[in-house]
Amino acid sequence: MRMLVFPYSHDCEPIIRHAGMLMPCYEIVALVSPGGWGLAGKKVTMGDSGVVLPIYEKVQEVTEEFDSLFIPAFEVFDEEVEDRLTDEMVRLIPHLLNVVCAAHFSDKNRKKLGDACRCSNPSCTFLYFLENRRPEEYGLTLPDEEYPPLQAINVPAVIVAGAWEKTDKFEISLALRERFLKNGYSVSQVGSREGCEMFGFHSFPGFMFRKDVDIIDKIIYFNRWIVRLTEEEQSDLVMISIPGAMQNFNEQFTRGFGMLHHQVFQAITPDALVVCTFYMPNITEDVGDMSTFCKYRFGAPVDVFHMSNLLVDLNDSEESNRIVTNSIYRKDVSEAVAKGAAISPIPIFNGLDSTDCNRMFEVILEKLTPKEVQAVL
Repeated sequence: MRMLVFPYSHDCEPIIRHAGMLMPCYEIVALVSPGGWGLAGKKVTMGDSGVVLPIYEKVQEVTEEFDSLFIPAFEVFDEEVEDRLTDEMVRLIPHLLNVVCAAHFSDKNRKKLGDACRCSNPSCTFLYFLENRRPEEYGLTLPDEEYPPLQAINVPAVIVAGAWEKTDKFEISLALRERFLKNGYSVSQVGSREGCEMFGFHSFPGFMFRKDVDIIDKIIYFNRWIVRLTEEEQSDLVMISIPGAMQNFNEQFTRGFGMLHHQVFQAITPDALVVCTFYMPNITEDVGDMSTFCKYRFGAPVDVFHMSNLLVDLNDSEESNRIVTNSIYRKDVSEAVAKGAAISPIPIFNGLDSTDCNRMFEVILEKLTPKEVQAVL
């Protein structure tokens, strides 16, 4: 597939930076970001390939040939904006072979896209990654017991969790995956975003988001699913990145109270826990509190922190009734990490810096390596 990415936003940057990890059938050839999003007219480099792509404002400006449309996850707070973007996509469909969708749409617009593929271009495949399939569709069933036991996972498990959304969980998991693979390890992986199959691993299973599946059953299903993945893929380890936030921010911003994280930690005991945080000016106090929280809430202390560049704007958040963040310069994040690393009781890194990420990988690898093996090495 030669893919046009529309609408392109900052949330697509991990995909661009790790474009070399995409499955061979996916090739990104053009980017379009709507006017007003602040990206049109800029250029981006595709991973390590050196290929530079311009960011267009309108689809009509694209000069590269493409036969497929990739719709990444995007965030809009106005229904009219989503309607406009959907109409633009529908106009493209008669000329496409594939539509790959990883975005949350209203039921109305999702139906409009699907109908356009079926009616205006029956040869166009509509691949929608957000199907919340039932456990049975994953080949999972519950044993006939009142309280089924958990099954043992016979490989080390790494969990990547987030203090909140958009704290780089997806990109950190991609960066760690790249390093594990380069060092000869096979990895069973579950990602925190839709469309992870484009990178050769699994999106978070849909049954975990279904309201008609009992919470206790979800824990058993997830445990059995992970065990099956590791056995079928004969992997050396499993890495799980959990969507959403691991706790509520405050009484106003609850965001599910971290229930999805709770279910995963009940199903899987990690051998290494990576937590992605907001920008933390008071590193020593913050990391200690967060590790203690994880230890007593989830039964697993934090092994490694990644500091993102997001800083919460409390005043704007309260006024708009949603979490509003400001982006700190990555250079400032690196400086804060460098200052804090010397005094932090827990290793903390800027995982988007290549050197720091290498160090993070080494800490995790040492954590996963049995002590008797380390003694021999």
